[in-house]
Formats: sequence, C-alpha cells, structure tokens
Amino acid sequence: MADTLAVLAGRIATLERLVRDLSRTSRLANSSIENGAIAVYDDGGTIRGSIGLQQDGTLAVAAVNGPPPPAPGAPTITSVLGGVAVVWDGSFDGGAQAPADFAYVEVHFSTAPDFPDDGSLFSAFYSTQGGTMTVPAGTPVWVRLVCVSTSGVVSDPSPVAGPAGPAPVVAQAVLDGIINELALADDAVTQAKIAAGAVGRTEIADDSITTPKLVAGSINGDRMAVGTMAANILVAASITAAQVKALSLTGDRMAVNTLTADKFVTGTITAASGVISSIDASKITVGKLSASQIDATNLVISAANVNGTVASASTATTAGSATTVTGSIGAGVTVPPTQIGTGQIPQTTTINGGSILTGTLDAAGIKAGTIAVDRLSVGLQGQVGQKFYDFGDAASKWSKTGAGSMTTVAVTDALSGGSVMRCVGSIASGYRPDVKIPFDPGVTYRVSARVRQTVANSTPGTNQKFYAGVAGLAADGVTWVNLTGANSASSHFYVAANAQDLTAGAGFVTYTGYIKGTSAAPVGGVKPNANAPGQLHANVRFITPFVYVNYNGGSGTAEIDMVAIEVVEMGALTASNIVAGAINGQTITGATLQTAATGQRVVITPSGTPGTNSVRFYSGTAAETEPGEVLATVDSNSGHERPRLNLWSPTVETGTSAELALIAGGGTQNDQGEFRLSTGDGSGSTTSLYAYAADGGSNLGQLSVTIEQPGITPNGLGDLTITADTFDWTDARNKGFTYSSTAGSRTGLSVVGDTTTSGSLTAGNMVFGSVTITPSAANTPTSATVSGLHVAGTTFRAYVTANSTVPGTSVTGVGATSVSGTGLTVWLTRANTTGTTVYWMVVGS
Repeated sequence: MADTLAVLAGRIATLERLVRDLSRTSRLANSSIENGAIAVYDDGGTIRGSIGLQQDGTLAVAAVNGPPPPAPGAPTITSVLGGVAVVWDGSFDGGAQAPADFAYVEVHFSTAPDFPDDGSLFSAFYSTQGGTMTVPAGTPVWVRLVCVSTSGVVSDPSPVAGPAGPAPVVAQAVLDGIINELALADDAVTQAKIAAGAVGRTEIADDSITTPKLVAGSINGDRMAVGTMAANILVAASITAAQVKALSLTGDRMAVNTLTADKFVTGTITAASGVISSIDASKITVGKLSASQIDATNLVISAANVNGTVASASTATTAGSATTVTGSIGAGVTVPPTQIGTGQIPQTTTINGGSILTGTLDAAGIKAGTIAVDRLSVGLQGQVGQKFYDFGDAASKWSKTGAGSMTTVAVTDALSGGSVMRCVGSIASGYRPDVKIPFDPGVTYRVSARVRQTVANSTPGTNQKFYAGVAGLAADGVTWVNLTGANSASSHFYVAANAQDLTAGAGFVTYTGYIKGTSAAPVGGVKPNANAPGQLHANVRFITPFVYVNYNGGSGTAEIDMVAIEVVEMGALTASNIVAGAINGQTITGATLQTAATGQRVVITPSGTPGTNSVRFYSGTAAETEPGEVLATVDSNSGHERPRLNLWSPTVETGTSAELALIAGGGTQNDQGEFRLSTGDGSGSTTSLYAYAADGGSNLGQLSVTIEQPGITPNGLGDLTITADTFDWTDARNKGFTYSSTAGSRTGLSVVGDTTTSGSLTAGNMVFGSVTITPSAANTPTSATVSGLHVAGTTFRAYVTANSTVPGTSVTGVGATSVSGTGLTVWLTRANTTGTTVYWMVVGS
C-alpha cells in the first residue's frame, strides 16, 4: 500500500512539473494555421483584424473596423504651368499624431469652395511624410485632403486651400513689346491682325493715308481708337464710299472738326455707311459740309444744332436726334423715341401736327414702369417714399450671396399680385441695391415679409430658416452698417423674422416687425410690437430690404410673395385721415377717444377722475356733476393683491339716490335672462358685492337684492337662487355683514321667502373640522386640542360626534370643553385604545 502511494505521489509531481514547464513556454511555438486565419477582437468583442488566409485567397494581416483617423492639416497650393502644385507637410489637424493604421491621404479639388458632391478625387499621398503633386487645372480651384485608414475609414476633410489657377505660359511682362518692327514681314499686318481701337492718332503720320492706301471696305470704326480720325491725318478727297465699311465709322472715332468737305469724295456718305447717325456738330467744321457731299435721298438728321422746320418726309425720312430741335416737324417725319432725351421736347414743338400741351399727356401715352421716383417733385417723392413694396415680380433686382437662385415665377395662388420670388437653395444677404430708403429715426417703420416653404431641404426640417428685416447703409449709400456698426453684409436688423423655421406645405406665413430710432449698441432680434420697436445703429442713414432664405446651406425651395417697408407714423391723426372701416384689428395707444366733444358722449381716456384708464359716460344733463364711469384696478390689501372692477353711476345734486341697473333679459317676458359675476381667473378667489358711501363718509348704504320686473305688479316675489361650490357674503370691512343706515349697527343677511343653495354655504360664524384621538387607556377619557380658529360672534357652542360603527359599545362617550372663537378641546372615551376620528363644529352667535 505504501509503495502504491509513493508511485502515485511521484506521478503527480511529474505532472506538476510538466504543467509548469508548459506555462513558461510559447504555446504557438510549434503550431501552424491550416487553410484559415486567426481573428483578433477588442475588449468589446468587435473583430479588429485577421491574420492568415483571407477570403480572396491572399495571405495577409487585414485590419477592419478601425477608428476614424484624424483630419489632415491644410494643404498649400501654388500656381504652376497647367495647374496647381499641392503640398502636404504630413501634419494632422490639431497636432494629432499619424495613426498606426495609416493608409493614404486623398487629394480632392473643386471649382467651388463648398465642394458640392465632395469635389473630384485626383490622387493621394501614401506616406505620412507628405509630399508634392500637381493637379491639372484650367481655371482656379480649391483643394482639401482626406485621410483613409487601412480599415477603409475616412477622416473629416482638412481645411480648404485656394483658390489658385494655372500660371501663364509666358509672363505678361515678356509679352509686352516682344514683337518689334524687325519681327514683322512686309504686308504682314492685315485688318484681322489689328485689335479694335489699337491704331491711334499718334501711330499715324500726318498726310500718310491716301486713297491708294485704302482697300475698299477697309475703313472699319471698330479698328480705330476714340478720336483717332483727325483732319491732319487725312489727305484731301482721300475717303470715298468704297473705303468705308457699312455702319462702321462712328463719330466717337473722329476728333473735333475732323471732317471737312475736302476730305470726302462727292456721294461718299450714304445711309448704308452708317456714318450719319453718329456724326454730330462737334465733328463737322462750320460751313464745310455741303450738299454735294450728302446723298439727299437718304438724309438722316443727327445734328445737335438743327433749327427751323423739317418740312416733310420728302426732305427727310428720320429726325435722328431731336434733342435741340425747335420749330415744327412736318407730317410724315418720324422721330424715334430713343433719339429724344429726357425733358428735351418743349411745348412749342409740334409733332405730327399736334403739340404737347398741359393736360394732354395721359397714362396711355406713358410706358408702364418708366416714371421713377427721381423724376417726381420733392414733395411727391416723400409721399411715395413712405411705402416700399416688392410683390415677388422683381427678382432680377435683388442681389445675394450663396449658391442659391432667385427668380420671378408666375403663380395663381399668390396673395399679392400674380407672381412670387422663388428662392432655390441657400440665399444669403439678399437685398435690393436699387432701393435705398432715407432713414428717419423719428418715425416708426413697419417691415413685413410673406413667405412659404414649398420644397423641404434634403434633410427635412433642417437648414430652412428664414430671416427678414432691413440692412443699414452709411451716408455714402454704399458702406454697410450692421448691428455692431461694422461694414459687413451680415448680422443686420432682422426685426420681422430671425431664424424662423419654415415648414414645407404649411402655406404662406407673414412676419412683421417695427423699427424706430438709433442706438450706439442696438439689440437684435424680432420686434413684433409697434410700441417696442427695434433700433438701428447710430451710423445708419439708409435702409434696404434684407432676407436670408434656406439658411444655412439648405437645398429646399421657398417663395416670397411680398416684402414691404412702410412708415406707420404720419403725424397728427384726425378724422379726415381715417377712411371708414380703415381701423380694423389695430392698436391705438396713449390717445383719448370720444364720441363727441361735448354733451352726451362716451370718453376713453388714459387718465380720469376718480381713477385712471377709465371709460366715462356723460349723460349731457345740466344736473350732472360727474359722469358715470367704469374703472379696473388692482388693490393691495394686507399684502394680497385684489383685482376690482368699479362701476359708478353719474353724480348729480347731493341727497338723490343713484341706480346701477344690470339688466339681462330675453326678447319676450317668458325668456330667461342671466347676469353673472365672476372672478374669471379660475383660482377660487372671492367676488364681492359692496354697499358703502362712495364719498368716504360714515353713512353706509344698504345692498338690496329684489327679484321683480320693473313697472309690473308681481303676483309674488321671485326666488333668489345662489348656485356655487361656495358662496361668501362679506361687507366693505370684511366682517361678514352689511351695514344698515343706522351708523354703527349691523344686520345679518335678511331673506324674505325660501332660500335655496345647490352648493355649500360658508358662514363666518360656523367652522367645521375633525380630529383623531387615540385613548391613553381603555375606558379612560382622552382629549385633543383644536386651535387657530377665527369664528365670528361673541357666544360659541360646540357640537361633536364620533365616526364609529360601534357607538355605545366600544365608543362610550364624546364631548367638548373650553369652546371659544379661536378653539376648543375635544374628548373621547372608548372601551379599548383604538384611534377614532371625531367630527366637531363651532357656531358663534
């Protein structure tokens, strides 16, 4: 037995040694992977890579599900021939280290700084040391970088660099003057090689141009600089019709007094040459143009000093410029409207047999949209300037930034006019450069915009915010003045709409705000209250409408139906300024409104007697000393706020009685009428009826409630029904009684007939409650004290009863002692020590 144990112990020791040796050696030292791979997992159980044979049959170490790599640092780009050179220094944004699973950095370029559709991928840097590459480009481009890990995870893009475009092949400084006289072969310069306006007076020697030197049709006005054709350059009679290209030689190419009769061959200037329409008096030496030089059958009058009479079409077919024509123009002579300057036709001029006289030019003779505000008198300009309306029909007049578009589109459901301004995509800093309204800080302006979202952003509910208000301009009408006074096309005065989210399909929404006055530090935001308008910066002198649509960078569509800026203060308001029905749903503040100046009238005034903010009713009778009045106040009573509505009847001579009639009746005697007194706030606070001396004296009146119909003898008194959850009668002194006419004495509430209440009745001389008493021992009277009561009266009685199903057996007695207006002691006796609720009531008299 001992030998067997020894053998077993030896084997165990051998096994322990072998296990120890195995734990100290590599487990895979002599292992292999047969046709497979080893998967590598992280602490969360997510596979991060595999080692061995991959799915595509290759043998590799593959990484998957890696973290996003850091964004590369910003590249540097410079112009080179045929494109731009992109340099990456191997840095990462924020000083981050290169990731261990770095694969490469992609190079993306785009012709827009916001890289729509992520731009175009050109190539990549495959080393964390960075490098340089050239991106081919024919126009300026922007470049940004994106890092990709070995797991295929893409980083955020780097900051954008650019724009930069290709460098020119030959510098401009080299091009200038590169071709000299020796480089040109004889007859090498033809008309096609000369740029329009390139040959000036200084390039042509005096008397150097003669007829043999001019090829037929070779004189073309667009090849001459302005004022080039001077008299000293032309040989006499050197220019004939054959040398002048039709419609090419205009007056601005000739120096003053250039063309004299000896420079033209007879019959040179014809209508086909196009010369006549552009030659004015400054180009013709006085007396030098004779009839022999003019083709009479094609006469075009264009002289600025034509006077007298053009008799008929047989003399001239067209009066080319009537800017100073006086006298009469005969029948059949046509004056093109483009040839008549503003205000140049005097009333004495006769056109087609008729004169323009006062009152003869009606609206039909004026083209729509041709009369601008600057053509009106100063007074009329001021009246027109009180209002600016854009009904969506002038999108081409708006300027903006951002990639979106603004176009006028005809629609059938516009609320104003028949078109809207459709804004597709992001519209930033939209304004009207042609609208510069002088800003008067002393008046109030209303700014309104009506808009609807018709197509949501690509991510609905995002990037479709709407801003509307005004932008400020300095005294030069050009420099921006925003909320902080900066010269910037952003952060202006969005008083109507400020980052309002629009909902596609919700229809038109109107936003309105108000501005008045200036401040060195105005507060931004919407200002929908005309009594609390927004202020502009103190440097603002002009305002222009201003909007942002689909902010920020949205792709949706919104339609603006109306943008308006109106002056809403016009000075004193009189009845003659108000059209019947014009005041509808508007607010009038700080004014006295009355139905008449004297006599019987109603007056609403911000200050009155005896209260303020009252409505006063004048009867118009001579005996009236004070009118009837309705006044709302909130009194402070012992730290509590008490709202009150006071109604006064008119005051007449002392000693007469007054009546305040509250009548609620139907159309016939059988109909029920209803009159209600309500606190209206739902808090359960008390509504009180008072009868007291309005002059503050000690003789208090009586409040009498009588149910009857005036003027009819009743068969009996009606019922007074009080329906409420609770009802509390109190007097002016909050004592629970009304005063009688005898000073100092009190009477209770006297009701003749039956009194019915469908709710609970609360009286100041009755207080109810309960208390739970646990006997100290069986059959031992035990008490509980009730305090803090406020019972009206001088004599007090208490009533108690136990809440028990075993009276007389387990509950053997209850009672009350020390009864007063402020409390009592309640007693209980039981055959055991079970706690019992005892109800009590104290009545004062």
